[in-house]
Amino acid sequence: MKNLLKVLRGERSQSEMAKQYGVSQQGWQSWETGRTVPDNATMLRMENAFDVPMEHIFFDAFNHKKPSNLPR
Repeated sequence: MKNLLKVLRGERSQSEMAKQYGVSQQGWQSWETGRTVPDNATMLRMENAFDVPMEHIFFDAFNHKKPSNLPR
């Protein structure tokens, strides 16, 4: 799982959540799929609202692997 947003969203629609966080439905979907992450202020709002650390919600973003094209 890319992140927990889909689980944390529960029965609410992506559109509802997007409106609550001031983004488009496509923006919210992008967060759910792990393609992008919200800014730090939004992640902090989510952390407080869901009572889950942002590092858990966006695990992959906080635990990314070193790109293979960088020098070792």
